[in-house]
Amino acid sequence: NSMLTGDIGTGEGSISGMGTAILNGSIYNDNTETAQAKIDLLNAYIILSALPVTNSSHAPAFGSGEVILAGVYSIGGAGSIAGSLTLDGQGNTNAFFVVKFEGAFTAAVGTIITLTNGASACNVFWLAEGAISVGATSAIKGTLIAHPGAVTMGADNTLDGRMFSTSGAISFGPGNASIPQGISTIPIACEPACSNPILGTVAN
Repeated sequence: NSMLTGDIGTGEGSISGMGTAILNGSIYNDNTETAQAKIDLLNAYIILSALPVTNSSHAPAFGSGEVILAGVYSIGGAGSIAGSLTLDGQGNTNAFFVVKFEGAFTAAVGTIITLTNGASACNVFWLAEGAISVGATSAIKGTLIAHPGAVTMGADNTLDGRMFSTSGAISFGPGNASIPQGISTIPIACEPACSNPILGTVAN
């Protein structure tokens, strides 16, 4: 019973359990599209991981009414979000937020991420060196990347973003998910020029 906007694909295994879900997109199962997507996903992970860290002192736990500013956050182990978390772009529509966990990443039941003052979901990335798990009735903004590990979102969730795993299962819903509007503006060089240097073909 999910409503999904965007493409679904796997380079290994199979896609199942769609039930009566409505998909405004295409399904790709172990073909040339997914072969390229695997390459682009790994490139995106490497690029995002290599961004200079601007905050290495944040506690592993985010949320509980917290407001954070744009930057690259590095957590030395597993981390989590609970309650509400606001990402404040401070009036900059190109503000980007990258949170890198050197372990698993967990969002508790009922987690709410809010974007304010120009912040955009297309410029929000959550990276985990392990599994990513989001509890039920949560509203998540941004792209989730697990390397490696499963990515799981429970029932009645809303995702304005993407779910990726370099090596693991992805499970969603039922809930609502859509790819974020806009193109990532994380400042990196792209040679040759391309419309979305961060994500390549997996932008869609």
